Amino acid sequence: MNNNLILKNGSRIAIIGGGPGGSFFAHFASRYAKEAGIDVSIKIFDKKSFCQRGPRGCNMCAGVISENLFNSLEEEGINIADFCVQRKIEGYCFQTQDESVVLHHPIPGHIPKIVTVFRGNGPLQSEHEGNVSFDDYLLNHVRAQGVEIISDMVKDFRLSVRKGEPVKVICGERNSEHEFEADLVVGAFGVNTGMMEKVANMGFGYRPPKTVRTCQCEIILNREYIEETFGNNIFVFALGKSELKFASITPKADYVTVNLVGRKDLTRNNLVDFLDHPTVKKLMPAKWRIPNSFCMCISKIPITYAKHPYADRFVVLGDASISRSYKSGIESAFNMAKMSAYTAFKNGVSAKSFMNGYFKPAKRLLARDNLYGIMMLKINDYISSNRQLVNRQVKLVKSTDDVKTASQINEILWNMLTGNVPYKEIFVKALNLRLISKTLSFNPLSWIRKKSGNYSNVN
Repeated sequence: MNNNLILKNGSRIAIIGGGPGGSFFAHFASRYAKEAGIDVSIKIFDKKSFCQRGPRGCNMCAGVISENLFNSLEEEGINIADFCVQRKIEGYCFQTQDESVVLHHPIPGHIPKIVTVFRGNGPLQSEHEGNVSFDDYLLNHVRAQGVEIISDMVKDFRLSVRKGEPVKVICGERNSEHEFEADLVVGAFGVNTGMMEKVANMGFGYRPPKTVRTCQCEIILNREYIEETFGNNIFVFALGKSELKFASITPKADYVTVNLVGRKDLTRNNLVDFLDHPTVKKLMPAKWRIPNSFCMCISKIPITYAKHPYADRFVVLGDASISRSYKSGIESAFNMAKMSAYTAFKNGVSAKSFMNGYFKPAKRLLARDNLYGIMMLKINDYISSNRQLVNRQVKLVKSTDDVKTASQINEILWNMLTGNVPYKEIFVKALNLRLISKTLSFNPLSWIRKKSGNYSNVN
C-alpha cells in the first residue's frame, strides 16, 4: 500500500453533497476513524438547505424508507425521529383499471417497518410547524458526530498530477471563492447536478450513468380523507399506459406524493394525463380538480451504472455511481457509502483500493442483480400492459380457492415493490411453471409436450 494514499491522523475529507449518500459516508467515516484511533476532519458541502419548504429544500424523491434500510439505520444507531415520519406503511394496494388488491408482507402477522418522509421540509404550501426534513435530520446526526456542515457550493476540484499529493478543492461564490486541500474527496452529488459532467471531463475515465426523467408532485388533501381513502397503503397503478413504467401514490400526513417513471423522459403533460385517468380520479375527493399551482418536479434517475467512479483520493457514490435499478435509491446510497468508507479507512484511498474494495464488490452486489431486475420489469410490463392478464393476476391474489397461488403472487409483487430481496431471488420464484400457467391461463407443460409430439411426427 502506498503510504501517501492512506488516511491517517489529521487527514481531511471533503464530501460534495449533503443528501443521504453524503451523510451516510460521513457517519461511517466517523465510525471507522474512531475504530482506527485517528482524528480526521470531515466536511460536507451543500448549498441547498433542506430546512426550507418547496423546491429550494426538496431532494426530488418519493420519500419511502424501505424495511431493509429502516433496520440498517437502527443497527447504526440512526433512529428516525418521529417528527420526520409522515406515515407508517402497512401494505401496497395494487390498482388496475378494473380491480384492486392490498398486498401484505409475505410472513403472516409481520408488521413491516416502512415509513414515508419528506426529503426537504415539505411542500411549499405546508402548514406544519418545525422541520420535518429527513435529509436535514441525517445532517444533524453526523453534525453531532463532529462532522462540519458547510452551506457552500464546491465549484470545482483538481486531482493531483503527482501521485500521493492532496486534491485541491475550490468552493464559494465568485466574490468569496477559496481553495483548500483534501486527502479524500467524496462525490455524493447525485444525477440531478452539473457536477457529473465536470467529473466526466477530468480524464480519468469516469462516465456518468444513463438517466431518464421522472415526474413527481405533492397534492394536499384533508388528513381524514387520506386516512379513509389511502390508509397506510402505497397505491401502485397498472393502467395500461405504455409510456409509464411505474406509477404510485404515496400517502403522507396531509399530502399524497404522486411518482411517475416512464420508459422515456416524462413531462408535466404525463402527470396531468395520469391524474385525469378515471381510476385515479375515483381516489380523489368529489369535484377535485388539478390545481393550477402545486409542488412538482421533473427529476432524473439512473437506469445504468457509471464507469470508473474512482481515482486516487476520489470516489463517487450514490446514484451518480451505482444503485439498484428503479428501486431503493436511499438504501443503495447507504450500502455504497458503507462499502466505500470501509475501503478508504481499511485499504487506502488509491484508485486501485476503490476499484477492488468498493466498485467491483458493488457491481457484484447490484449490477448483476439489476440484469434480473430488467427481466422482471419486462415481464411486469408485459402483464401490466394487458388488461385481461393484469386483472387475472389481481383476482388470483384475492382468491380464497387457491391460497398457494395467491400467496406466491403476493410475495413476488410485494418484493418487487418494496425491494426487500434481490431481483434474482424474485426472478427464480417467478419462473415457477405452475405459477406461469395460472397467471397466463395456459399450461406450459402441455404446450411443451404438444410441440415435442409435433416434432416427433414430422420425423
